[in-house]
Amino acid sequence: MNIKSNLAHSSVILKGHVNRYAFLGLLISVGSILIASCIVSYQLTGSVNLAGFIQAQRSNPAIWILDLTPFMFVYWGQAFCYGLVNKAESLLVDKTKELLNISGNLELKLKYESNHDSLTNLPNNRLLNEKIRLAIEQLGSQGELAVIVIKINDLNYNFSSFNANNIVKQFAEKLKSILIDPYMLKASLGINMVARLQSDEFAILMPRLKKDLDINELLIHLLTLLNNNLMVDGISINVTSTVGAAIYPVHGEEDDVLVNHAIIAVYQARKGNKSYAIYSPEMEEDLIQNRMVMNELQRSIENKDLKIYYQPIVELANGQIVGAESSARFEHPELGLLSAEKFMPLIEGTNLIHNLTTLMLKQVIKQLAAWHDAGHKIFVSVNLSVHHELPELIEKLLNDYEIAPQFLKLEFTERACLTEQMVTKEVFDRLSAMGIKLCIDDFCSESSSFIQLTNFPIENIKIEKSFVLKIAKDVKKAKIVEAIVKLAQTLGWEPLADGIADQNALEKLRDLGCLYGQGLYFSRAVNVAEFTSLLKK
Repeated sequence: MNIKSNLAHSSVILKGHVNRYAFLGLLISVGSILIASCIVSYQLTGSVNLAGFIQAQRSNPAIWILDLTPFMFVYWGQAFCYGLVNKAESLLVDKTKELLNISGNLELKLKYESNHDSLTNLPNNRLLNEKIRLAIEQLGSQGELAVIVIKINDLNYNFSSFNANNIVKQFAEKLKSILIDPYMLKASLGINMVARLQSDEFAILMPRLKKDLDINELLIHLLTLLNNNLMVDGISINVTSTVGAAIYPVHGEEDDVLVNHAIIAVYQARKGNKSYAIYSPEMEEDLIQNRMVMNELQRSIENKDLKIYYQPIVELANGQIVGAESSARFEHPELGLLSAEKFMPLIEGTNLIHNLTTLMLKQVIKQLAAWHDAGHKIFVSVNLSVHHELPELIEKLLNDYEIAPQFLKLEFTERACLTEQMVTKEVFDRLSAMGIKLCIDDFCSESSSFIQLTNFPIENIKIEKSFVLKIAKDVKKAKIVEAIVKLAQTLGWEPLADGIADQNALEKLRDLGCLYGQGLYFSRAVNVAEFTSLLKK
């Protein structure tokens, strides 16, 4: 664009103008000439007339000089405007060029921001889809490409927003380094790409897979590379992830279809407690059913239709019911009464679990107050996930229903305790200071460190059901339970055995010194009315 030539016409018009000060000077100079000529005419002829005026003009040098001043003012006015217009034109050209440069940079910036994630600077799903389409065009019907989705487990629920962002950025850097891993470079003949889809989901595009590549082996290798702790505020955090893959053209021939199928594979893997999955058409049916379950659960929570079941916790020495473990159920119109095992994996890491936790705690503490009013001074345990607002919520509910804190026991899995130890320690300390008893659920079900668990104010541990079920027949399992009971006694923890199914298991646990137990031998989980009947026996 030639800016100067576009301004030429306007410049010519402006240059033809004369400023008002030039006109004022011109009027003053003409007036001065007339007055001076009249005065000289009077001096020469004794009167002011045309002949004297002409004689004055011819004979007086001073008037000659005055006669030049109008031309001087006209020239000055014209020259001033001409120079001013030239300067304005120059400034306008420079400013226009500057604005064009700024707008050009802004356009590039806007284009970059529309295609990249602001937190990690990775390509976003828009750019990912564009690259997938381009890769498909280049492949045609020859060759395969892979879309791999990686989801950080329990990111939004287990971490504060600041730490979550910190982890996301570190995780993004880790994924970028994985792209240049020798195995990953050999697996794809094209240029691999990593993108961020949403808060806790990333994707890797491998545009031209090597022939006869084992996708299972690829995903296992990817998980191995991702299996490194991340640092947050100087503390090592164990961040796990789940991976799902979709392959072109087997699992789809369009960009959005491939990404969606890879996401479905991730959720199918999470549902099956697996670390990875490869898409298959059957997963669609499960996804539809899962959505139906989540929708009905949300409706049930909103309508406060959640049902709480209670399983007795017995003091093994005398067989007395001393407490109850609570668990959530809800009625699905097509699938019937669903237990927590059916729907909890679907809502982990979502906002729905917060609503479920709040409603469940309200119902449990309200029922506990009713039992206490009836003279049944038992405790109730609730299995929860760790989050910042938990102490305030529980304190309010205990005050509202006038329940002493020692009658509420909170159970947490080992994995939940060790996911973000700093937050867990803070929450546990606050709960313990309130007088609430804390329990580790399914103790020894994870490969956790006893040393790490001793950092928390724990009072109880629940021995994992799979050990207890075989305690009377499997010598190794019995030895493990014995070691856990002795460890608990050494650390001042009260052991509780889950899954007591017969008299033999009960007697074995008594002999080992286990204090409490629960299982089908005493009772299955029952509704409020049935549990109240058990308390009255």
